[in-house]
Amino acid sequence: MKPIVFPYTQKPYKELVEAKLAQRESRIPKEWKIDVDLSPANLLDVPSTCGLLTDRELEITEKYDSVGLLAEIAKGTYTSKEVTIAFCKRAAIAQQCLNCLTEIFFDKAIERAEWLDAEFARTGKTVGPLHGLPISLKDSMSVAGEDSVVGIAAYCFQPEKENSVVVDILIKLGAVMYVKTNVPQSMMVPDTDNNVFGITRNPIHKELTASGSSGGLAALIKFRGSLLGIGTDVGGSIRVPAYTHGVYSLKPSSGRVPYHNVKGYLEPGAETAGILCVNAPMAVSVRDLEFVMKCMSDAEPWLYDPSCQYLPWNEPKPLDRKLSIGVIRFDTEVQTLPPVARVLDETVEKLKAAGHEIVELELYLADEISANAVDHFKVDGGAFLLSQLELTGEPLTVANQNGGLYPDVKRGLSDFYAYSSARAELQRAWLKYWEETASKTKSGKPVDALLLPIQSFLPRPEGYMMRSHFSRTWNNLDYPGLIFQAGKVDLAQDDKEMPAPITDMDARVQTTWAKDVRGRYDGFPIALQLVGQRQMEPKLFQTMSEISKVL
Repeated sequence: MKPIVFPYTQKPYKELVEAKLAQRESRIPKEWKIDVDLSPANLLDVPSTCGLLTDRELEITEKYDSVGLLAEIAKGTYTSKEVTIAFCKRAAIAQQCLNCLTEIFFDKAIERAEWLDAEFARTGKTVGPLHGLPISLKDSMSVAGEDSVVGIAAYCFQPEKENSVVVDILIKLGAVMYVKTNVPQSMMVPDTDNNVFGITRNPIHKELTASGSSGGLAALIKFRGSLLGIGTDVGGSIRVPAYTHGVYSLKPSSGRVPYHNVKGYLEPGAETAGILCVNAPMAVSVRDLEFVMKCMSDAEPWLYDPSCQYLPWNEPKPLDRKLSIGVIRFDTEVQTLPPVARVLDETVEKLKAAGHEIVELELYLADEISANAVDHFKVDGGAFLLSQLELTGEPLTVANQNGGLYPDVKRGLSDFYAYSSARAELQRAWLKYWEETASKTKSGKPVDALLLPIQSFLPRPEGYMMRSHFSRTWNNLDYPGLIFQAGKVDLAQDDKEMPAPITDMDARVQTTWAKDVRGRYDGFPIALQLVGQRQMEPKLFQTMSEISKVL
């Protein structure tokens, strides 16, 4: 069997970009075009003030999370078609404000919704648990007949021949596909910017990054042009954008969510080894995340996708005791900024007040785990990325030049084996570390989950590259990580100076909290991260449910 290759278009990249942008623009109906003033720092009120959405469409897109809206569709309160049109229109507004979309196929979505309505009228039943729900997709997901450009000009006008397995399953469950969302070139830099579609804007504040690589998805969901979307995560790519936009996300363990036929950041086949990139949901509520995970598990994806393991959604036994939560406050490199530290402290105190046990832990082997992850990510030295850019004469983006992983020295197979061996030892060490937390709990059992930031800092300015070990650690260990909203920046409490920097990275982070710029963060949402053990997502959600009761 011949190896899979990505089809490409070998023309000058500027010519491809011009044609691709014209195609995208043509897919927004003229009657949905609006005059947008892009000067305000925050654009979240545009959908309700621009006059394009009716009161009913505003209700559909603003009143519910996915679970709530699905219940209304099942009751007949709304038709699939009117829900789909409402979200298509709101996504069109989002695109004009934020530049967050890549592929737009509203016509196909509306046709699909009409079919769902006809089936509902004929049978009196929904087609599946996601009946009529528009679901947005990161650009790397394959949709038959649509491009997967993933920020590289050579992939323009090369429509996919078949869907990603995850897309097929979502359709089987009754969902509607309508848009794909923007990503960075290479998908391995933390800003959503590429030479084809440009930069995606954070709707909360224009000075701050939409982050990446699922930045377009996060911007759309924060704008409520979508309630639920599917992105990917190999080093924080779903969790960090959720954090920078005040929404919710889950990075599952590998093998849980279908990944077959997703276009990645390396050559075809490379993502089946090493640190596995995973498909991951992002949503406006925690219960949406749990619901879609259950739905996909119930669809038995292991029957359709070789990347999936046999992992039925086994509900854990009801808790007969209070939680034991391990708290990690320091990422070993960067001191946590005052608002993030305060929100974590307040959450810990609420848990204690409710009778839950708190165990102070360290980010064990963080430096070694992070270095091993980078070794894996750099194994081809960027050779494949550069080869694809050379097809059209496309340059590296500024983000890739200033803070990306490539180009670098290409490693050999023996190096890859060495990295894999070291990773296995790190994973084994963490299993022991978690098990040994039993000696610190009153129950004599290991902690139920870990509570920590997703980053030591707040959303950073566009193009200002910073890192935190709080994110990629869990990809390397393959542990699930859940991002949930826990508080907001309150300068009345948080307007504090930082201690002297302890590293160069810490010094860089502290410039984002300088006295003259910290005002931009006032009121900004702050999320925390809840981490569970490998492939124990049901238990992670059970733990999150208990935490939600006290927040």
